[in-house]
Amino acid sequence: MGDGVKNSTFSIPQAEKSQTKQDLEQLFEIVSRAKYMWESTFDAIGEPVMIINDTYEIERANLATAEIVKIDVRKLIGKKCYEIFAKRQTICPGCPLEKTLMFLTPHALNIEHFFGDKEFHVSSYPLQYKVTHKNSVVHHYRDVTEEKKLQRTIAQTEKMAALGMMAGGVAHEINNPLSGILAFSQLIQRDLDPKSSLCEDIKEIENAAHRCKGIVENLLNFSRQTKSTDRGPIDINETIESALPLFRMKLRTMNVEVATEYSKGLEHVFGNRSQIQQVILNLISNAADAMPEGGIIHLRTKKNVEGNFAKIEVQDTGIGIKGKNLNRIFDPYFTTKDLGNGTGLGLSISYNIIQEHQGKIEVQSEEGKGSIFTVLLPYCREKGKRTL
Repeated sequence: MGDGVKNSTFSIPQAEKSQTKQDLEQLFEIVSRAKYMWESTFDAIGEPVMIINDTYEIERANLATAEIVKIDVRKLIGKKCYEIFAKRQTICPGCPLEKTLMFLTPHALNIEHFFGDKEFHVSSYPLQYKVTHKNSVVHHYRDVTEEKKLQRTIAQTEKMAALGMMAGGVAHEINNPLSGILAFSQLIQRDLDPKSSLCEDIKEIENAAHRCKGIVENLLNFSRQTKSTDRGPIDINETIESALPLFRMKLRTMNVEVATEYSKGLEHVFGNRSQIQQVILNLISNAADAMPEGGIIHLRTKKNVEGNFAKIEVQDTGIGIKGKNLNRIFDPYFTTKDLGNGTGLGLSISYNIIQEHQGKIEVQSEEGKGSIFTVLLPYCREKGKRTL
């Protein structure tokens, strides 16, 4: 035997090699399947989801993210999230991602006017890598635009109901002293010479009190709670005329007048009186706002040429509507008015009311010349009633 250590080689039996290769292939298959399922699930999520690292770079984004920003999903990788989504050079103020990275806890925030007119609920969840000890965040966007619109609509409806109750209470309180004014003005006239100037003055007081009483009665009728299903034959001319006093005083302060032209012999329509009045007042209000310098609103009722509808027209000589906005004016919360001067609900509510009455509401407008809103309501033929 020699003094040196002999070199020796170890060989793995062929069967063991084959088994190891088979195990690796199975493991690769499992990993590949898991990767495919994860990627497919990630991309199948219908809302934007991203994985963002601690330097605010996008590591992964699903197809919904690419769709909403209109950028190929592969080109998003490595980009700063705030550059892509907010067109900024620094992180967005209040972004939940920053807090999630700092505290490693979930955080959320609502973002308005994101990607146009949309509103999103943004959530961030910590993602910790045990091997690299680096932290990332799963960033999720949920479109809550319609949900928020519904909430605001409900809130606006509740507010209008509360205002209606308050208006009814105020009307009742005003009615009592009005009754006294009417009674005493009539009593005083009995003791005066009918030809005296004082008697004429008292007569003016009585007439004014009668006008106020009529306004109060209309206000009570308008504020009275009715179900949308409470419908019957209504005289469209009388329905419109009784609603106008509620608005005339405001129109005078705006230097706006309403010129009415009622068609005689109109058949009754089948509908909810209060709701039809609400539509008319919404259209008049809209027309008045379109004439900042004042003017005349022409309100007409006509027999529709097709013979099946009563036709109502509200025409103004205001600023008109831009062509690009004509298809949106009946959308909820769409308004071209300054902030605080309108909710964007008036025309939307009017549209829904007319639709519920199986009617139509249309608009013709020319920018700088004015608009004509046309409402068509089906006749209530089976009742055989007509206006005078």
